[in-house]
Amino acid sequence: MPSLVIVDDIFPNLVSAFRVAEYNYYLEQFPDAQVRSAAALVPFSANWRRFRGWIEEYERQYPGFRGRVTLLGGFGKIRCRLMYLIFINNAYRFIEEIDQAGIPFAFTLYPGGGFHLGQEESDRKLRRVFSSPNFRKVIVTQKVTRDYLLQGEFCLPEQVEFIYGGVLPSELLQARQLPRRRYPTEKGSFDICFVAHKYMEGGIDKGFDVFTETARRLVAVCPDIRFHVVGTFGPSDLPSGGLEGKVTFYGTRTTDFFPSFYAGMDIILSPNVPFVLAPGAFDGFPTGCCIEAGLCGVAVFCSDPLDLNPCFVDREDIVIVPSNPARVTEIVLEYYRYPDRLYELAARCRDSFLRVFDIRRQMQPRLQALLSCMDGQGEKEGAAALAQEKGEEVTA
Repeated sequence: MPSLVIVDDIFPNLVSAFRVAEYNYYLEQFPDAQVRSAAALVPFSANWRRFRGWIEEYERQYPGFRGRVTLLGGFGKIRCRLMYLIFINNAYRFIEEIDQAGIPFAFTLYPGGGFHLGQEESDRKLRRVFSSPNFRKVIVTQKVTRDYLLQGEFCLPEQVEFIYGGVLPSELLQARQLPRRRYPTEKGSFDICFVAHKYMEGGIDKGFDVFTETARRLVAVCPDIRFHVVGTFGPSDLPSGGLEGKVTFYGTRTTDFFPSFYAGMDIILSPNVPFVLAPGAFDGFPTGCCIEAGLCGVAVFCSDPLDLNPCFVDREDIVIVPSNPARVTEIVLEYYRYPDRLYELAARCRDSFLRVFDIRRQMQPRLQALLSCMDGQGEKEGAAALAQEKGEEVTA
């Protein structure tokens, strides 16, 4: 019986770097672990060819895991000590089949993926998943998520594992890191990037409107500043006037693109805003793209409207910016005029991010959480706590 089966809706698409980093770690640690992908299921005819392409590319890059990622064909024949998923939408999507098959499971409740604070539909999904007799543990990565679950009594405190941060390919980024090119001694432009997917018109949730207005203000006074956009935004998303020839779009990219890209970037700007994509929707702090940039030595300028920052010092490790283009422009100009200060901050950012987001530091507590579920500890703790609350006798 496999120790672990991972079920996911996107993997093995290499664009999702955090999935690749996390799942590969489990595949390495559990030699019998498997990933079952639902990426090709809806609609089957449209996605099957794309799914096969993802498999082929994944196995070219990670030949050691060949044959361990397969199409999800249903739950009836799955036998494992533990099933693992990420996002509430995935857990909810499969909960009926999981319960019918009687498979113990744990999942990570990342921001996004259907998790919206204070929203009835999201709460309904959470309560259904947490009420499953097969639920063992939930990993949460932001303090607002932990507090929301505990204050709402969605599950028992013993079933919540708080591991701040996210899983990114820190070792790969470090191994492929190139010497940084500094302004103005090693390059003639000061370069600011924006890295995000477009989920709504105008990209307001990711702060694309703040980014473009900040860019327009900056180019008016600093003709050697250039802007770079990675993700699903394009030239048609720019406002008319003022930015002609100043913005380069790169489209969606995978991890191997970023070390050389970030070697020439001075700032990543991420003025994201909660609760605009949908009521209760929010991003983690900092976003995964900011973590990758920071690990590569880029200064991270990001917003934190929900006060999620647990450990980074503003203006020492990171720069917290408001969603106000005029104020963001002023802050950027402070560092543009004194680039040595910017590069000192970027170096501290890289060091602090490595301490917090190194993949081994992130994955070891996750591994221990899953192992505790496989040992039955999660089930025992949950049953004992529930019995104690009800005043029942607890037996070993």
